[in-house]
Amino acid sequence: MKGLAAAVTLLLALAGAAEAQTAESSDQLIARWTASDTTCRNPAVPAVDAVGACEQRDTLAKVLALAGFCHASAMGRSGPAWTRCAAQQAATRGTAQFQRMGGVFVLSARLNGGTQVYFIVDSGAATVQIPEEAVEEMKRNGTLTEADFMGQHRFILADGRTMQQRVFRLRTLQIGDRTMENVLATMGAPKSRALLGQSFLRRLNWWKIDNVKNAIEFEFTGAF
Repeated sequence: MKGLAAAVTLLLALAGAAEAQTAESSDQLIARWTASDTTCRNPAVPAVDAVGACEQRDTLAKVLALAGFCHASAMGRSGPAWTRCAAQQAATRGTAQFQRMGGVFVLSARLNGGTQVYFIVDSGAATVQIPEEAVEEMKRNGTLTEADFMGQHRFILADGRTMQQRVFRLRTLQIGDRTMENVLATMGAPKSRALLGQSFLRRLNWWKIDNVKNAIEFEFTGAF
């Protein structure tokens, strides 16, 4: 369990700033991106490895974009995944509308292809938090199994209190028409709020709330 806890802690601490790869050649970066993407998309690998690979892949995508490379999906073409941009970097953007529920604005999302939840966007939350009821629904539907769970982690709240939560892998998290795979999540208390935290938000290039359109807008580079 100590090794598992260390792995989960590493995933929670993984962020783009810690992954500056400027000393590496473009070929090395692309090779690392390809290896991470392959592991990220492999349904047979353990949950902790899949989550780590997806976060590593999305960090490398940002580094490649900064180095002037474009991903095939953003350019609408086939062929090599990454090539030098002929013009300004093209990235993929998404938009999803908020809804008012219980006096707050929430964002509809679909988990593991089926279960629907309504997220509050919370940039102060380290991870995506899923209420216990939604977790149990996914388990009943067979879209979440014990193989997706990665032990427990102790979190420090804003007021200094600590809280122990089960950590698991969401195979897919769909917002609007965009889906992110292998997202680190924690199980909240019964009837708690679903929180869209940093384990989703940090994998984007950027995101913003449009208070005129009442929507969230985001941009990402590479596979999403």
